[in-house]
Amino acid sequence: MASLPRRLLGRSKGNYFVFDPRAQGVTDYDILSYRWGDTRTPYRCDIGGVDWDVILPEQKLKDIKRLMESAGIDSLWVDCVCIHQTDRAEMAAEMANMYHYYKRARRCHILIDMDEVWDPDEIGKDLRFIDHILTHMGGAALAAEATRLTENMTRRLSEWAHRTWLFPLDESVARAAGVEMGLLNCYSTCIRHVCSLFQNLYFSRVWTFQEMLLGKNITLWGVNKKTMSCIGHLYTWMDLATDAKDKAYKLQAWIESCRVLKSASVKAVLARIEDDNLTLGLLQIQVKGINSARTDIISGGPHWWLDNHKGISNVFSAVSLRPRGCVQVADIFRGLLGVFNGLFTAEEIEREMPDNDIESSSFSFFKQLSEKTGYAWTRLAISSKDRGEWDWIPVMASSSRLLTTDCFAGVVQLGRLKPNGVAKTDATTGLIGKPRKYMTIRLRQENSADFNFSYHGCNCGRSIKTGFRKTEQINLHDRRRNVVGDETGRTLVILSTLLGSIMEPGGNVKEYRYKLLSKLLPNWRVTDPNAKPTDWIDRCVSGTPWENPNSDFIRVHNESMNYRLADMISCASRLANDTTKCISCEIVVNCGCTIIGPFALMMQAIVSMEGSFLGATAANLDADDRIVLQDGLGLVQIGDVGREGFHLVAFEGDVQAYRLHAAACRNTKDTKPVFYKGQWPTGRAMVREDFKHGFAGMTRDYGYVDTDGSGNLLICRNHPIDPYRIVGVCIDEHFHSKKGKQPVYIK
Repeated sequence: MASLPRRLLGRSKGNYFVFDPRAQGVTDYDILSYRWGDTRTPYRCDIGGVDWDVILPEQKLKDIKRLMESAGIDSLWVDCVCIHQTDRAEMAAEMANMYHYYKRARRCHILIDMDEVWDPDEIGKDLRFIDHILTHMGGAALAAEATRLTENMTRRLSEWAHRTWLFPLDESVARAAGVEMGLLNCYSTCIRHVCSLFQNLYFSRVWTFQEMLLGKNITLWGVNKKTMSCIGHLYTWMDLATDAKDKAYKLQAWIESCRVLKSASVKAVLARIEDDNLTLGLLQIQVKGINSARTDIISGGPHWWLDNHKGISNVFSAVSLRPRGCVQVADIFRGLLGVFNGLFTAEEIEREMPDNDIESSSFSFFKQLSEKTGYAWTRLAISSKDRGEWDWIPVMASSSRLLTTDCFAGVVQLGRLKPNGVAKTDATTGLIGKPRKYMTIRLRQENSADFNFSYHGCNCGRSIKTGFRKTEQINLHDRRRNVVGDETGRTLVILSTLLGSIMEPGGNVKEYRYKLLSKLLPNWRVTDPNAKPTDWIDRCVSGTPWENPNSDFIRVHNESMNYRLADMISCASRLANDTTKCISCEIVVNCGCTIIGPFALMMQAIVSMEGSFLGATAANLDADDRIVLQDGLGLVQIGDVGREGFHLVAFEGDVQAYRLHAAACRNTKDTKPVFYKGQWPTGRAMVREDFKHGFAGMTRDYGYVDTDGSGNLLICRNHPIDPYRIVGVCIDEHFHSKKGKQPVYIK
């Protein structure tokens, strides 16, 4: 009986009331997961037993009653009237009981606000219909003449061809491609409905993520002003996400298989399907990670997390894959206490997780998780300062900006926890060389989410050799130019080429820009499908000097540009989200070159450098469908905006190479290649701006901790008897070392 809620919402003969199930011997109840929406001025509701003011919108309370009636629910646990929302002690006690409430409930219902309500069974039938057509009809055939299609199949294709057109391409262009219009429209309608459901605001909250993981027999309900409809089980929609991806792959192959040559219209159709493949790929990873977490929790019991380290990492990856928000910043952590049942007592929640103290909540969460599992759990991030103990848990700087669950990006298990907050782990120590600074990185708050990019080469305004005893001034192009629609792709490739030339000098610039843009996944408005062909990264600059860039001919230190990409819509990279959309990143190289661009672009530019595995795979699944993230989102924290910046340091190579190369770009005749034979910086890491090596650091020993795919942590100690401390995050995967791997202690 201890796990029974203290209150339930009851329904009897059209009346609604809150009662104590323990006093009345009620043991069966359902439970509700939903999104509150905007709260309103406190008011007294008309439900008996609720003797406090509620802040839930009145329409939402009406929707909850409609659900109980539609689903035949007599007893329901719903937080808005079953928890006194202004009683801090009661709130803390109920947070500590979330696991038991959800596990004790017979069924969990998810209530989702939807403008249009869809039937998953119909979507499933339509996807199977697509499969049937792909199997029994050629990719260039006419449905009316396809002998293997029944009259019913032909009729359905015709009906789909005349429905509202949802394929993201003008009908005339799609028709010119010679692909059955009804098939394209049926496919696109199914894809849009599946993606739209998982893009619903319900899936943007921390609390609803927890409730999805804890709920049993989860049924979804779509609600709007007109209807309240059951839209199937959660696992049905998760399966539809996988099935939709399957159809995107099959449709793409079906169109390609019967064509030796592809017209521009066919390429345009294939480009839109490829966009769907990318979107559905990320969605599939998200739903598989959630489903894997549900398996770990359901099969592992209330304390599943005590010995399931892969499962813990998966929960953090899944909750950060799509950043989720909350009202109180501490709810970022409190909203997961049902998943990590028993991690905190009610008293500890009230004492150690105050509403708006993110540093206290973050430190308490990771410290408690470490103490109870016996392993040191931390984040792949650069701490904003030291606290004197437990310093391997990064200090999370407070911020007035929206905080979301992307703060869980890059959570890693460091090693065994020892007394006094010391972590023991294996690390590669005795790194060859010393850390020398060569780039500075600063985050800046912007007033808008515009996609602005400026590049100022250090040689601009200076003179370049043009002949014997002849020079010309290098122009500075600092006036902002608006780049519109169809020119956006070409501009993105050009600026990515420049980024590759400065971030990865001497490397394969073409491979670099492809990695950067294929991970950034930019989306922009075009007026013609030819503006974004399937292979747009290469095609948009074909025939220009940017097609096959040679680093010997790109005088990156002499270049300058200032662009506003006016028709950029979004970037599908996790680095671009509501938290980061109004943040820009400034990079200053020690030669004087300065680049300013959107956070997502610039951080992707850093992790895309050769030798870095952070930019190699944004998200991947292990053999049990747990998510592994490698994208660098955790490198810096939102609280770092406007504060001290960061340095890129290199242990090997010549950090003066940029200055020497800049001089060569000035002094070599402008018609000749610039050959630079020196060594570029290698063994790169990111450290805080106040990091110093200096003369006092001559006796330091540096090393790094390998975190099995999530990124490596840079460590150092001043004397052989000292414990190590974390001082940064490695950009490169491997560093040369004199000592190799050995056990170390980290303070």
